[in-house]
Amino acid sequence: MSITLLLNILLGIFLAWSLLSLSSMQIQEWIAARLKWRSRMLEKTLGKMLTEFTLVDQFYNHPLIRSLYTGKDNNNKPSYIPASQFSQAMIDILSTTGTEASLIQQQLYKLYSETQRLPKKKRAEARRRLSLMLGMIRKALVSETGEEACAEIQDTVKNDLLAMGQDIPRLKESVDALFDTIRVQKQQVNDALVKLSFKAGDSEDETINRIRAGVTALSITHPQLKQTLHAILNSMPQSIWQKENELELVRNNIEEWFNNAMNRLTGWYKRRSLITTLLVGILLAIIVNVDSINLTSRLWREPDLRIALLGKIENILTEGDTTTVDVGQLSAIQQQFSDISLPVGWFGSPVSPTSDQETSLSETCTLFPQQENEIYGILISGQCYPIINAPQVTDMTGWLIKLAGILISGAAASPGASFWFDMLKQIINVRLSGISPSELKTSVG
Repeated sequence: MSITLLLNILLGIFLAWSLLSLSSMQIQEWIAARLKWRSRMLEKTLGKMLTEFTLVDQFYNHPLIRSLYTGKDNNNKPSYIPASQFSQAMIDILSTTGTEASLIQQQLYKLYSETQRLPKKKRAEARRRLSLMLGMIRKALVSETGEEACAEIQDTVKNDLLAMGQDIPRLKESVDALFDTIRVQKQQVNDALVKLSFKAGDSEDETINRIRAGVTALSITHPQLKQTLHAILNSMPQSIWQKENELELVRNNIEEWFNNAMNRLTGWYKRRSLITTLLVGILLAIIVNVDSINLTSRLWREPDLRIALLGKIENILTEGDTTTVDVGQLSAIQQQFSDISLPVGWFGSPVSPTSDQETSLSETCTLFPQQENEIYGILISGQCYPIINAPQVTDMTGWLIKLAGILISGAAASPGASFWFDMLKQIINVRLSGISPSELKTSVG
């Protein structure tokens, strides 16, 4: 086998794989967008980082994060959050952690989950009222109107809770326990802050002191998160610049924590995308009948098919800039190859019956042809669609080989269209130093 012949066959194979991979990637991206993979995986990762869904909700309702929402009514959570906005939102949240408003918010979420045991109508009413209370508490947590306005909001929520306990007797005990829990936690947080005030090393930056107080309060409300943030936020400044810019050091530490989590999320998303692309590629290879073994065999045996493919591939890939992947180029390839009969697909053009075949077509069109005048195909609406690029039904060895060829094609879709597109370019560059398709045709003839 000559090197030129091998390169020509590889060009045809890589072309089929690149087009199959492109289609698989487009379907995978459609699935990812439809199922909101990016935003949901981001939310799940943030849940692991913050360890508590109440903090996740508080984070997503922070004004900086709310500004990233998309969709018609801004109901779609962001699929990407800049590290700078994450750190600023976390600093604001930590500054309010341990306040009465944050403690009320946590208990409201717990009460929300307890409404599951209520009858359907009562459950809907209780959740509607709790949602309104949560909205008010979120406003208190992010409000900059002063302590009096926050206290007024908290009093309103407390009164609403007491009224709901009276209106829904099955929740009265839980509401009473809620106030007891808030009172106990608030006292524990105050005791912890008193101990903190006796420790030396207070910062000249008031924001830093509030953040440290928030981290201390986490030991009561979210001890697991407190262990993580304590190491991140209490790194000792080592230089004069760091001592003078301690808040900037804290912000950088939070951003580094976030970026490390996003790197893990990127790997997680890539693995899911790779598996999805592989499964979609196998499914497409089955539907379209992209059999790599059959395609290799046909390219080996049919010089005209090789020449037709090579001429068009070289014309497209040698035009313009070929240093970057251009999806438009792949689309152009797909359009230009529409007039070439590639050995893919399950059915050929329908065979219309002649006047003398009209009555016998149903007998001659069969999946089990026994005679030469019988057609290996399927009869649909009075027309026989011949089965192509496939062995006889009874040829089990042939079907096993076809299954292997289809699985190879499906697996080849997973590396991505850009990978095979680059391979096409490299092979074309090698071929351009050899003989041209016209010379190949002369040599073949």
